[in-house]
Amino acid sequence: MSRLSATLRLDVQLQARNKVYWIVGVIALALALVLRAFFSPDQLHFFMPLLALSGIGITALFLVGVLLMLERTEGTLDVVLVSPLRPGEYLASKLLTVMGLALVEAAAITIIAYGLGFTGFWLVLAVLLRASLVAAIGISVAVRYRSITHFLFPLAGLSVLLDLPVVWYLELWPSPLLYLLPTMPSLLLAKAAFLPVGPLHLVYAGVWGSLATALAIGWAMHSLDRFVVQGERR
Repeated sequence: MSRLSATLRLDVQLQARNKVYWIVGVIALALALVLRAFFSPDQLHFFMPLLALSGIGITALFLVGVLLMLERTEGTLDVVLVSPLRPGEYLASKLLTVMGLALVEAAAITIIAYGLGFTGFWLVLAVLLRASLVAAIGISVAVRYRSITHFLFPLAGLSVLLDLPVVWYLELWPSPLLYLLPTMPSLLLAKAAFLPVGPLHLVYAGVWGSLATALAIGWAMHSLDRFVVQGERR
């Protein structure tokens, strides 16, 4: 068994032990049923790009931070210092498990609330891009702290910043500056799953979304090396 597959198995066990799948499943089902009951098809058609990505901020950003803190408390992170496991493999396991969970969550919300009348390719791409981006950012921030209470406030502020493209989508502040945010590409891709999006916007989303995600993963790798492998304290 490879180091990555073994780490994936341990991450799944950690998430299952902490009832992550039950919690995310119940929340996704409840949200989908509420949307189906109280929103008309026309309203859902407009809001689904936002709703499909709505839970990923919590699932990817906060979940990886909380799980990392649990690992630090249990001493699992210390094993990284003495085991053959590389920081890149540790990070890859975290990203893959969170991306898989986010994909199932978004699919459940969308299919139950809206049905199958959307373009799955764009939605899957949007979810995977958003989940990998915010999970990498969450890890980069969380490794700098030693307790859950200390890192929740900066992550909450970061979550608000990353969700700012919502104000563009709702036309509350249609500033072109919002296109600089790394979460704008995934919102455009999610929109393309339900509504028309111009080809130039899709090219922008693919290029800037991939670059932003690569930068976030690089930041996470650097943060793991600095605060876990080298043991530097903030």
